[in-house]
Amino acid sequence: MSELFFWNTPLLVTRRLLLRKLGPDDAEAIFEYASVDEVTKYMTWDTHKAIADTHAFINLTLNRYLSDEAGEWGIILQETGKLIGAIGFPQVDKKNNHAAIGYVLGRRYWGDGLMPEAVRRVLQFAFQDMTLNRVECIHAVPNEKSGRVMQKAGMSFEGIAREKMFAKGKYWDVKQYAILRSDWNERKEAVE
Repeated sequence: MSELFFWNTPLLVTRRLLLRKLGPDDAEAIFEYASVDEVTKYMTWDTHKAIADTHAFINLTLNRYLSDEAGEWGIILQETGKLIGAIGFPQVDKKNNHAAIGYVLGRRYWGDGLMPEAVRRVLQFAFQDMTLNRVECIHAVPNEKSGRVMQKAGMSFEGIAREKMFAKGKYWDVKQYAILRSDWNERKEAVE
């Protein structure tokens, strides 16, 4: 196992996507989706009102890379080279060997199966390289599209946690999904 928990946030590849570290040159592409209320409606972070908000997010992420905390990938569409979203681990519990995954995708790319593809690749990295035992994800109850992403990635519904998430000035009930390394290995073996 690498000394770095996130393995320096390596480049991850899927059939249609590249998942790579974010950088200063990504500000305009991030702002393009992060400034859209429909995209950020259920996010715990505020809609970006100015490009300065995006620069602040990038600087925070760059500092997290330096301290091996981030695990935040930009989602790049291979066909065009365009950054269309982000995925990463907003919460990690190293002692108990589990993490929470989070993601965001530009509106025009919803419904094409891109996010489940990205989530499956990050789960593969989490279980094979980071050797995590559990990865979980939550979504605000009204955001069923996010729940479908979790289901397509092989995560199991575990229940509803009342008012677990505070976002956009209110508490939200959330649906929680999770997958264990043993679940992942069973799915992998079934495909092989």
